[in-house]
Amino acid sequence: MLDAPASRPNFHLAKSADELGMCFADVVIVLASNQLFAPYMAVAFQSIIEHVDPERHYDVVVFTRDFDEKTRKALVDHLAKANVPNVQLGFLNPERALGDTKFPHHGHFRPETFYRLLAPWLLPTVQKAIYLDSDLVVLNDLKEVYDTDVRGYLLAATRDADMQGQISGYDGTVKAYMENDLELSDPMRYFQAGVLLMNLDAFRQIFSIEDMLELSTRRLWRWLDQDILNMLANGQYVELPMRWNTLMDWKSLRREHIIGTAPAETQKQYEEAREHPAIVHYAGPDDRPWLYPDCDMANYFWDYASRSVFIDEISSRLEEWQNSLGGKAKKAQIDAIYRYVFRFFDFSCPPGTPRRTRVIKTYVAIGGDIA
Repeated sequence: MLDAPASRPNFHLAKSADELGMCFADVVIVLASNQLFAPYMAVAFQSIIEHVDPERHYDVVVFTRDFDEKTRKALVDHLAKANVPNVQLGFLNPERALGDTKFPHHGHFRPETFYRLLAPWLLPTVQKAIYLDSDLVVLNDLKEVYDTDVRGYLLAATRDADMQGQISGYDGTVKAYMENDLELSDPMRYFQAGVLLMNLDAFRQIFSIEDMLELSTRRLWRWLDQDILNMLANGQYVELPMRWNTLMDWKSLRREHIIGTAPAETQKQYEEAREHPAIVHYAGPDDRPWLYPDCDMANYFWDYASRSVFIDEISSRLEEWQNSLGGKAKKAQIDAIYRYVFRFFDFSCPPGTPRRTRVIKTYVAIGGDIA
């Protein structure tokens, strides 16, 4: 096993990578979160530390601007009690790199999603790093992803099965957006950016942090920084097996209605990934397991949540959501939209029809959010 530094980094919010006191000699993992999402990010972290190889060393860096001291200390203390000496945890504030930049975002997306674009410069001595969204759980050792050879490429990622379904007819506006706005040579090569192995050296050689900030604020991209990364790679990336980013069946619509519209080979890969997932990703604006404990693949989340440091907070939020008048009303509204409105839309405007595309274009034109 690689020797860990003599002392575990403390729980302060570092302003630079040097302050983290990490060796960055082996597996480097990056997460990004705000204070509100910290309990759910902690579940992702719990799943990571339960699948590490004792012969390897893992540095986990959380990009955050607002984790309070209590949250940081709770996570560091929990790691110490877990007795995983080959894992180190640190917190890095991206403020110095951001300056006064305000990232445009919409819907369920948060500004923290852009932080992955800054990783090459926030971690200037690190050659490559795994980036993970915080709304997922890891079921296998991440060393397999980290050991992927990305020389000559910006990154490794999985193809986006959901997006392939959108392009193939579920949403007739997506293909044109990718060809005209993102200028992708092959939209079907669009990848899902919730799990990435980033070649940080390659990013630094080709782009500057000013490039990233300019692209991020140039306009409101439909899928924000994921679109930017896809533009930069333009289909040239190392493809990871889909099991390393297995999308849950959001609202029981994604699997049958969206991915069900994708090419047969994509559907086959998705079903195989569901049989043996290495990472389960709860991607979507809602239907997340912490508020919908009966949603698809929620059992994986609650298994790791039960051993995570903020299980009491997670359970309390769920109880409030389920029992409060506001929570019940919101849940009823969301369920009605996806159970009835979406299904009626699919029936009256079948995927691949000009009518469907016209309706979606009109909805977007009047300010509707469909990302």
